[in-house]
Order: sequence, then structure tokens, then C-alpha cells
Amino acid sequence: MSKTTDKPLNLSDFALVLDSQQQIHALPAGPELYPQLDSQFNQFRGCVLLSEYTFSDNWASYEIHPAGDEVLYLLSGCCELLLEQQGQLLRIPFDTPGQVQVIPKGCWHSADIIPGETCRILFVTPGEGSQQRPR
Repeated sequence: MSKTTDKPLNLSDFALVLDSQQQIHALPAGPELYPQLDSQFNQFRGCVLLSEYTFSDNWASYEIHPAGDEVLYLLSGCCELLLEQQGQLLRIPFDTPGQVQVIPKGCWHSADIIPGETCRILFVTPGEGSQQRPR
């Protein structure tokens, strides 16, 4: 995406990939995004994903990013982040828009959404080697 687009993109419709050459690629958001990341970007080696998601239910799984720290930026709503560290489950209130939480490299994490709330989060994810497991 070395050239300027004719209008700004909305992260609810697109995800941005910063590739290993420090170039940005806009990809349509949706269920085909993650398989496309692996196939188009060499198993996401050396890449970072910028994405936005809205949640009204608890995350269905835990995830881990072994390639680096992940940054979560709360846009709206509230939730409780769940981080597994040294055999302990740490529950972190994430409840003020503008808050940033760094998820350490190699830390399994998930989130519980406060009942009746909707939570919007911006993610900066080093995607290489990411895994998920059921809760």
C-alpha cells in the first residue's frame, strides 16, 4: 500500500498487515482473513496485524503469540482480560476507553465481556506462530 488510497479505510471492514519489509497491506476483515495471512505472508513470518473487533460475548478460546508482545487498546465498552502467567490466572479490568494493555510474548490470554456490555478493542498483533485453545 505504498500509494495513498482515495479515502480512509475503516478497521471494522479491513485489517492492516505490516509485512516484514515494513509495507502495509489492507485485507478485508472476515473469516477468510487468518488463512489468507498465513498463505499470503509466509506463515505471517515477521508481520504485525492491526485489527479491530467488537465483542458482546466472552472469547471462546485462549490465544498465544510467541513472536512478540501484543498491544490491546480499548476503544469502547469494558471487559476483563484473562492472562495466564506462571501458573496463575490474572484478571485485569479493562474498562476505560483509551486504556492500553500489553500482553507479554508467550502469554495465554482471553477475555470475559461484562454482561450487557459491548466491547471494542484495537489489536496490534505479532501473528507469527499464534495459536488458540478452547477455554
